Amino acid sequence: MLYLSLFLNVILVLGLLALGFTYYRNSRKVERLLKTNAEKERLRSELQLASQIQRSMMPMGHQVLDGVDVFGSLVPAREMGGDLFDYGVMDGKLYFCIGDVCGKGAPAAMFMAYVHSLLWSFTHGESNPARIIQSLNELASKGNVSCAFITLFYGVLDLQTGLLQYCNAGHNPPYILLDELMKLDCDSNQPIGPIEDAEFTLQSVTLTPGCTIFLYTDGLTEANNEEGLEMGPQRTQAVLKDCVKRQLMPEEIVSTVTEAVHQFTGHAEQSDDLTMLVIRYNPDKKQ
Repeated sequence: MLYLSLFLNVILVLGLLALGFTYYRNSRKVERLLKTNAEKERLRSELQLASQIQRSMMPMGHQVLDGVDVFGSLVPAREMGGDLFDYGVMDGKLYFCIGDVCGKGAPAAMFMAYVHSLLWSFTHGESNPARIIQSLNELASKGNVSCAFITLFYGVLDLQTGLLQYCNAGHNPPYILLDELMKLDCDSNQPIGPIEDAEFTLQSVTLTPGCTIFLYTDGLTEANNEEGLEMGPQRTQAVLKDCVKRQLMPEEIVSTVTEAVHQFTGHAEQSDDLTMLVIRYNPDKKQ
């Protein structure tokens, strides 16, 4: 009887030790889980803040600037994106650009912010888009061991004469909307970043009053639906032709195209940043 009692006590002690060890191990797991969740929440908050800062760098919404109606929109695929657009009036000219960094997420956003900051530093005192992009490429390509690159369209529109000078660095050519839909003739050139001594050509065209320029990134044409099909140029052009027929203004064009993308993609996850910039040339309309 004594031996049985001793045996039962030993079993009890071993059981308590096992229970204590299991509790300790589980408590450590819970502690690590809570710590991991807290770290994830901290990173999520930081990404949200970074995303807000990134978006504040771009002039969202509708603006009327000395003879042009402008509307821009950027919908990132993640918290932070690699697309950019910007514009501003200086000395009677509208300077504007749209670009797309190769890649997604924080690395693309960091390279985008670097290029964006350099871009406007070269704009002061220089109105030749090709020379602006040339200077930008020279700096962006130095020490670029990862071969990061950005496609960029840069234009300068004289608001008195309608003369548009532009340079395209590997980006999608914009569309011109007037009485019909036309694609702007663009030399492709190299993207900015991978080749230090790349050359960039200057082109020009004169816009007539009422012309609308539609600029976009490939997040539009490469938007996928649930079957893996892309929106593609033909569907995009069909939507834009409808915008021409209905004589829509910039904000309405962006809204119409965005809705068309959503209808096409359905419940498919957004795979790339969706960015559009629309400029309507109205020389008689002032701010």
